[in-house]
Amino acid sequence: TIKEIKVKEYPKVDDEFAQEVSEFDTLAEYKADIKKGLVAKKKEAAAAEKESKVIEEIVKNSEMDIPEKMVEEFAQNIAMQGISFDQYMQFTGSTVEQLLEQVKPQAKARIESSLVLEEVVKAEKIEATDEEFEKELEDMATRYQMEKEKVADLLSDDDKKNLRNDICLKKAAKFVTSKAK
Repeated sequence: TIKEIKVKEYPKVDDEFAQEVSEFDTLAEYKADIKKGLVAKKKEAAAAEKESKVIEEIVKNSEMDIPEKMVEEFAQNIAMQGISFDQYMQFTGSTVEQLLEQVKPQAKARIESSLVLEEVVKAEKIEATDEEFEKELEDMATRYQMEKEKVADLLSDDDKKNLRNDICLKKAAKFVTSKAK
């Protein structure tokens, strides 16, 4: 005895479908927008990969002495992102020391990258403009769904200084990437 027959019915992919699932009037416009978004993401990914490789190469060719304590502190910060030490220990059965050993290479790489980019900022006299700072505040406001002024009020002077520094580091990364062959 057949009790029930189910058939998946997919919507017809046409202009009407495009109007229902997007702000576009035609399927062609909708497809073009999707393609444009995919191309943009691929370009961003390629640019990020190039930037990472360029900075990695600069780090390889740089000499720096990073105190172990600095790496340990940075590793602790990395390890604390997302979950607490207690949660991590519970999930993995690892010790604090094991966790720190796992994240030390990543911490060291980040510190080296930051130090290299800070030197580029100094050498090239890179600064964050007020317009760039305001744009970053707008982006933060959008991310946190808050008013820009509210975000600015919540930031301490140190936070604002760090935000400007981050802008400079991003500009330095773009600078070295643009000079790479």
